Amino acid sequence: MTMKQHKRWQIVVLLLLVALSLQSCLGIGGGNNGFQTKSTGGTQIGVNQTDQAIFQGKIYFTLNRSLDTLDGKHDIKNLTRRLDVRDPAVSPDGKWVAFIIRHLNYSDLAIMPSNGGTIRILLSGNGQFVANPGFAPKSTHNWYAQPSWGQDSKHLLFLSDLAKSTQGPGPGINAFLLDLQAFEISIENPKATLQAIAYANYGDGGNRDASYRPHHPDQVIYTHYAYDTTNTKQVIQLFLEDANAITNNPGKYRPGATGYEFDPAVALTPATPDLANLQPAFSPDGNSIAYVRRLDATHMGIFVMPVAENVTQNPNDPAVVKKALAPYAKSALLLSGQYISQPAWSPDGTKFAYIGYNNNTFDLWMANVSKDAKSGKYTIKGTPIQLTDTGGKLDADSRPFWTP
Repeated sequence: MTMKQHKRWQIVVLLLLVALSLQSCLGIGGGNNGFQTKSTGGTQIGVNQTDQAIFQGKIYFTLNRSLDTLDGKHDIKNLTRRLDVRDPAVSPDGKWVAFIIRHLNYSDLAIMPSNGGTIRILLSGNGQFVANPGFAPKSTHNWYAQPSWGQDSKHLLFLSDLAKSTQGPGPGINAFLLDLQAFEISIENPKATLQAIAYANYGDGGNRDASYRPHHPDQVIYTHYAYDTTNTKQVIQLFLEDANAITNNPGKYRPGATGYEFDPAVALTPATPDLANLQPAFSPDGNSIAYVRRLDATHMGIFVMPVAENVTQNPNDPAVVKKALAPYAKSALLLSGQYISQPAWSPDGTKFAYIGYNNNTFDLWMANVSKDAKSGKYTIKGTPIQLTDTGGKLDADSRPFWTP
């Protein structure tokens, strides 16, 4: 071997050692880019083991429709098996986790101890299809979705098509209003009359993503789906509402067609056709809202904006309507991607988890945020961190929840 060839091999070996050293420093060697394979409920996924992925508390989410938790020490725990579970939410006192159990033609609203245990069904949507000669059969099944806790840890906000059994053109026919609306239930007395919280327009899906505002138990936010007055364009807005307005004013408010409904809610985002603002999540202090906006046909972004104050008592006053929309102009784009959704704040408000799309799969991601003390504006700190590598097993249509 000549001296020249010997030096060439020395250079190759040196470059290989440098590459291995860089992999070690970056956490991408010998563990699938810093991820360690872990088993949960019979499913194997990768969990980020790097220091950047450390956080406080637990994140509840679903894999292959089973409920799991991931904590800041990279430990994962399975809580349910052989059930189609969606949208977990942990009570403020930390004792309970509420979720939806989905079946073929209906769903159940359930709770269980936050660390796992006996499941208690609060509401079952199980019913039947009733024959109705000359008409379509009537279904007495119901759908329940997206539970969210009140601050007293005794009441749950949830979505349902319950109105289909109480409204409609006539007996024996499925009701005119099949859209999801928001209701409240007491876990101590689930058989009591349910309180209607937010109404829907006829058509286009109704309401989604309902939750109470922290430190303001009389305020509820949700995504409202409707058609414009031409019934050809979709309007998706964030609404804020007095949670007691419907109950305290019997007969005053009701669902209806676009432009004709009587609703106690006030819009926080503009009624611009095809502009989608959705999936609101209050910051822990209740003063800011993270939400998702459709940027274009192939991109979505997570924004944060301030909460409009003193706008729920007179929602139809033109001055109040204008005031409620003002904070939208202060929205700050934190991050964007092809598919990016479901922001969930950390309990201390310094981070949020979200569902991101990368390499053709959905996974849990985490972003660190900073809030300017003077302006109140949020910005992203550093680069978002991928927490899981599930190989397509994460349920991207089920909301994650972050608890202490």
